[in-house]
Amino acid sequence: TSRTLLEKHQGAVVRRRFKKGDIVCRQGEYGSTAFYILNGRCEIFISSPMAHVKSRKEEGLRSGFLGLVRKFTSGLVSREDHRQEGASQQRYVRVDAPVDLAYNNPVAQLGTGDLFGEMTCLSSYPRSATVRAAEDCEMLEMLRNILDFLYKSKTFKAKLDNAYRQRAMDNHLRSVPIFAHLTDEFLNHLRQRVELERLAPGTIICREGEPADNFYLVRLGFIKVSQQRPGGELVLAYLGKGQYFGEMGLLAGGTRTATCIALDHAEVVKIAQEDFNLMLERFPDIKAQVQAEAIRRQQASQAMARAAPGVPLDEFLEQGLMEAQNMLLIDLERCTRCDDCVRACADAHDGITRLLRDGLRYDKYLVATSCRSCMDPVCMIGCPVDAIHRNSESLEIIIEDWCIGCERCAKQCPYGNINMHEFEVLEDDPETPGRKKAVVEKKATTCDLCAGLSEPSCVYACPHQAAFRVSPQKFFAQQLVFIRRTG
Repeated sequence: TSRTLLEKHQGAVVRRRFKKGDIVCRQGEYGSTAFYILNGRCEIFISSPMAHVKSRKEEGLRSGFLGLVRKFTSGLVSREDHRQEGASQQRYVRVDAPVDLAYNNPVAQLGTGDLFGEMTCLSSYPRSATVRAAEDCEMLEMLRNILDFLYKSKTFKAKLDNAYRQRAMDNHLRSVPIFAHLTDEFLNHLRQRVELERLAPGTIICREGEPADNFYLVRLGFIKVSQQRPGGELVLAYLGKGQYFGEMGLLAGGTRTATCIALDHAEVVKIAQEDFNLMLERFPDIKAQVQAEAIRRQQASQAMARAAPGVPLDEFLEQGLMEAQNMLLIDLERCTRCDDCVRACADAHDGITRLLRDGLRYDKYLVATSCRSCMDPVCMIGCPVDAIHRNSESLEIIIEDWCIGCERCAKQCPYGNINMHEFEVLEDDPETPGRKKAVVEKKATTCDLCAGLSEPSCVYACPHQAAFRVSPQKFFAQQLVFIRRTG
């Protein structure tokens, strides 16, 4: 870095020294800097329990709400004890560093020459993990203007790219389930052939209908996948670090089936069609998995297209209601404001309600504050550990075990439908070595539609049949037809 640049941006980069055991940054905290390790080793880890908030039915019933209402308790459970329908079974957690963390032991090492915290620096994401000095170490902490300058430096970029190829690429590829069994020989073949492409926000990586020539793996940032439909753009997915795209175009006669755009500062690993085809030829198991995933994605996009609105929207419906797939409505002419629906939701989730009897109003209906399973789930954008997904079949939002409680998804949801569940954990007390102290942490929760029951508890509990779940496309389409007929 030139002396002129440093003089021009004094304070934008600082040389820092950390003693063994010092915390460099903490998971969930917001920041604006990245770190480059000059010497020494650091430990990167997730301290939150690998678990999700789950409701579990207890034996026995209790009275109230039209008679017998199911009693529940909720707590944190891992996928080993309870598998959420549609939840990811990935073996690694992606963090903002050149390493991934194993699900069953989310700890890894960073060393000299490693750069971490890029997405926090570039896009103001929360820290994805805690970094602690494993020994005395020295590093540069920099703001975005310095990081941007380093990216433009051919020498520094070549150094980062080489470090990725030599140290991180194997782990990155093998952390993707379908590539877990690539041989060392084939990885060595790919090592010098893949391209690392850095993308500015809004960059179109590939366009629907164009010839397909590459397969992509996301290394940093988020990618939006969409198709054009008669009613406008249909968002199919948001892809984060460790996820891939481009396989459908290569398998479907060489034509892109969707448009892929960088949502923020992103970096992708580009694998040429020739190498992609060679991989499928040499590894039949991988070929079968890629084809199965392509079929699943195609079926999911077709289901979403069928659910997409096909009627004109008035000003009210443009407020996001037609984005929903499953919406809780309350008939205000039937509702007596008894709040039995809210209490039933709280009873079903150990006192943590996922429903508020408030929201937009249309005619005699209240659109209650409860997850709508949006077709364009913007809550998924920017999770620093990629812990929020949706069920590929029912498209409900799922919070994975590795949620770190940073609240980004809750802030991203335009409708306030994601809640934060507090719980206590024991952590080492830095002021008293050898002792533990209780610390309050959080996990994100959202409506699970009382999965496993015949109907949601809020609907079941209403004594006046005023609460009900609807498909907004069908419900409001009928309302618009009625309005047109009656003038």
